[in-house]
Amino acid sequence: MSETKNIKQTRPLPAPNSDFYQTFDVLNESQKEVVKRVRTFMETQVAPIINRYWSAAEFPFELIAGIRDLHIAGTSIQGYGCPGGGSLLANYIAMEIARVDCSISTFFGVHSGLAMGSIYICGSEEQRQRWLPDMAAFNKIGCFALTEPLVGSGAAGGLLTTARREGDTWILHGQKKWIGNATFADLCVVWARDVSDNQVKAFVVEKGDARLHRGEDRKQNGLARCPERADHDRQLPCS
Repeated sequence: MSETKNIKQTRPLPAPNSDFYQTFDVLNESQKEVVKRVRTFMETQVAPIINRYWSAAEFPFELIAGIRDLHIAGTSIQGYGCPGGGSLLANYIAMEIARVDCSISTFFGVHSGLAMGSIYICGSEEQRQRWLPDMAAFNKIGCFALTEPLVGSGAAGGLLTTARREGDTWILHGQKKWIGNATFADLCVVWARDVSDNQVKAFVVEKGDARLHRGEDRKQNGLARCPERADHDRQLPCS
């Protein structure tokens, strides 16, 4: 007579899912479709070609039209030609882009999040109307200049870049570092310390208004195609 052992039956493991809090389910169906379109674009249009751009330390300008057609710039912004949808959707879009290539994620995050976001939150209504519709349509590309060679991102007041008002103009003087999109952007949100009140303020500097010195391209924490430095010593009209 053979002996039988009681073997505990285990249930199959669920499919891997990193969405521990099921936040994706908070999105409505149209928002989920946006995320799926971004994933498809990144997998079919970006992944097959991006490595050669990394090797050449070049930016894939040919992809900008496809990113524009996704209509995702300014997802967390309401109005001004932006698609809206909220911060959760914007974060899922950022995650899908970064999952395939962190440099494209930097390009998009700097343009849509840092540059457009700064103008939307801190800018005047005139500035929003002037810049955001063109940026949402990728007719204008934005960049964001906060970090400095000596003090990092000292937004609390440690910035060495200064702003001084003289009549109807502002004089900006200083250096910035690691400014994604800087070598080809149409406008740059530059953060500087106002010498009159020691407060950090933001200034929209248009292409051609700042002296940009491009240093060596370096891979910084996995990022390529980041310009090294920009020197600012310019007069800007007050607006």
